Amino acid sequence: MRLWHHWETWECVPAGLFRTAPPNGMDSDACRDAYAVFLRDTPRFEAALARVLAEWPVSCEQFLSNEDMNRIAWLGQASMCIATGVPACYRAGFKLLTDGEQATANATANHALLRWLARRDERELVLA
Repeated sequence: MRLWHHWETWECVPAGLFRTAPPNGMDSDACRDAYAVFLRDTPRFEAALARVLAEWPVSCEQFLSNEDMNRIAWLGQASMCIATGVPACYRAGFKLLTDGEQATANATANHALLRWLARRDERELVLA
């Protein structure tokens, strides 16, 4: 079931997910590079995903209950932001990963999504 929340209640907004400038001390290239490094580090990525699910319940309902969006990508972007402060606009760092690394990152985010859906007793998502 799709849930809606006003954007002012989303935890991801004050955390900086939608900012359009890099965090202090970084430039755009450094943000994209950091994104790739972060996604390659599966244990760190998993820890950040767990934080997103625990610390951003309203944002998770807003975005993860929407089957018409790329929930896997949102989880990757949200976890990067919660762990590093790098906003979603630098998500192109995902393209710096090899195909295998992209598959691993997507599977890692998919496992987090399945956990979230299971807690809500909703059907599973299967990656194509």
